[in-house]
Amino acid sequence: MHDAAPHAKVITVGCPAVLPEDASACNRPSLTELGSISHADVNWLREDVLEPLNGSIKRASSFFGDRYVDIYSSSPGHDACQPAEPADTKWVEGICGEAGDYWPAKLPGTLLNCGVVGKRATLVHPDAEGHASAAEHVERAIRIALLER
Repeated sequence: MHDAAPHAKVITVGCPAVLPEDASACNRPSLTELGSISHADVNWLREDVLEPLNGSIKRASSFFGDRYVDIYSSSPGHDACQPAEPADTKWVEGICGEAGDYWPAKLPGTLLNCGVVGKRATLVHPDAEGHASAAEHVERAIRIALLER
């Protein structure tokens, strides 16, 4: 990117807290959460995959002099294992969740069929609330970058 647009302000965005800080908060068989992923694996995914991934994104961003947008620190407590109500509690849909009709209910070539619970295959993806929160952080970063010109 820097070679193609040497004067561009590059903004990188980290990942939200899609997994709970306390894995025991997850209802293991629930497809609207994380399904049958064990609590130990939830902790491993958060501690050894997601958090280090955000650290790597931040370091790479810093190395190139880019702006890193941290959306992780504002999102704990809004993960895929939170209740759907009240509406602003859950910012991440679970394996199966609420999504537009263009999202598949069944994934071809897999056994995953979210249609049986009346949901779509969202595969642990931010919902509208999660995107709105991220957008606030990204907008702030863009406004700061524009002021630095």
